[in-house]
Amino acid sequence: MENLFYCLDCRRIFDSVEECTYCKSGNFKKLLKMAPINVIGTKHKGNVLRVKDQTVSVLLVDLQKQRYIKEFKASEIQKII
Repeated sequence: MENLFYCLDCRRIFDSVEECTYCKSGNFKKLLKMAPINVIGTKHKGNVLRVKDQTVSVLLVDLQKQRYIKEFKASEIQKII
C-alpha cells in the first residue's frame, strides 16, 4: 500500500509529505486501510481497501446491504472524521 495522507483541516486526500496540496496546511495524518471515506459530490460512503498509484479501491455498501468494490482517484474522495 502506497502512502496517502489526509488533511485534518480540509479532509482532502493527497500524496505530498510536506503539506496539504489543497489548503497548504501542515496538519495531516496517514490514510489507513479500512478508513471511512466519502466520494466528493455524492452521498456514497465506504472504506479504503487498497491504494495503488493514486487510485483507491473503496468498499461501498448500498441501501440493500450489498457490498461492491469501486475504484476512485485520490482527488475524488475525502476522509470522514
